[in-house]
Amino acid sequence: MKVVIVSGLLGVGKTSVILKMLDPLMADGTKVAVIENDFGAMGVDSEVLEKNGMKVRDLKGGCICCTMQGSLMDSLVSLKNEYDPGIVVIEPTGIADPEFIVGSVEAFPGIGLESTHVTVVVDCERFLKVQKMFERPLKNQLKLAEVAMLNKIDTVSAEDLDRIEAAIRGLGYDGPLKRIRGDTGEGIPEAISEMSI
Repeated sequence: MKVVIVSGLLGVGKTSVILKMLDPLMADGTKVAVIENDFGAMGVDSEVLEKNGMKVRDLKGGCICCTMQGSLMDSLVSLKNEYDPGIVVIEPTGIADPEFIVGSVEAFPGIGLESTHVTVVVDCERFLKVQKMFERPLKNQLKLAEVAMLNKIDTVSAEDLDRIEAAIRGLGYDGPLKRIRGDTGEGIPEAISEMSI
């Protein structure tokens, strides 16, 4: 089982991005499951996904990187036993530090873990307005990211996109930056190809 953590601050569009990631991840017949632990209004549509052969687990009431680690591990074991997915996509809360999730998953026996992968979704529409306020959690999320997905690229100018990329580099991130649209899926397959899934 491979684990893919899709991190990002609240409201950046993680759920939309995950929905557009599923087809490329399943293109070779791989079974995919989703664990959602976000407080956002739009959740992954469990009924739609399960009709298409996927399994979805919602973890509400806390953050899986701290208070709900046990629930995350229980969900992973349950998914392994009932569904045996090749890939589990985890959507943590906007404040979650992926390092704690990766550490917990990698230290936990019994799920047949092959590898863990982290991507960060950045909201281009709001980034320049809120970057100082959320610099610390974003830095933590970027620390382990194999690729940073710059979402909502249609809402800002080319100049602002360049400024956003420069600001992310200024936070110490030196990995790939991919410009994407969670609403249409533009750029998402290319971003996934940057990850060693």
